[in-house]
Amino acid sequence: MQSMDLFWEALYDYHKWNQKTPFCLIDKNWDKWEQDLSKYFRDDDWFDTIEKILFDNVVWNNLLDIWCATAYYFPILEKKVKNIEWIDISSKAIQVAHEKWHKNTKVLDIMNDNINKKYDIITLLWNNLSIWWDIDWTNRLISKLKDLLEDNWKILSIFKKEEDDDYFIWELKSKYDKKVSEPFKWIRINLKHLENLLNKQSLTHRVLSENDYWSCLEIRHL
Repeated sequence: MQSMDLFWEALYDYHKWNQKTPFCLIDKNWDKWEQDLSKYFRDDDWFDTIEKILFDNVVWNNLLDIWCATAYYFPILEKKVKNIEWIDISSKAIQVAHEKWHKNTKVLDIMNDNINKKYDIITLLWNNLSIWWDIDWTNRLISKLKDLLEDNWKILSIFKKEEDDDYFIWELKSKYDKKVSEPFKWIRINLKHLENLLNKQSLTHRVLSENDYWSCLEIRHL
């Protein structure tokens, strides 16, 4: 079972059958954290302050949302953005997004598929900037995003904070409906270390908003 297949299966079952079987992340000590899948099906009345601040920084241009999951930001972003493309590596996630919104959603792997287009804004929400694998993977992702970004425009990301080390890597498995995935890695990066990574690729960031656990970031060309 691939590392994220169970997550996408759980999202689809929640959408299609209103199935509430718990989806959990499990560490190497078998401590587990149940994940609230309802967050991927919220109305805009239920968005967090940090999300609303991110939306305030979206302008009327061409936007690419990477790893969009259910595209649950569509109702608010369609009011602010002329053209939006929603992509995810998962066909199940895109099926949910398409059934809910019937808009410009497609299955696409940002790390391996070619995109011959540039965007004014790229959004990566809830830690997608560094959710998988290791620092090398994050560096590759930053390079990919930079190539897709028009000059003088920006990436917006909601980013999990790491206060102590340069970065911290969890090894996790996912569990859903008595099935357990292969292990995968989830990395948290200190913002100072992230700035070093960005600077090496002629990018920089500023914090638009933050709380105890998350930062809303704007990433731009230097």
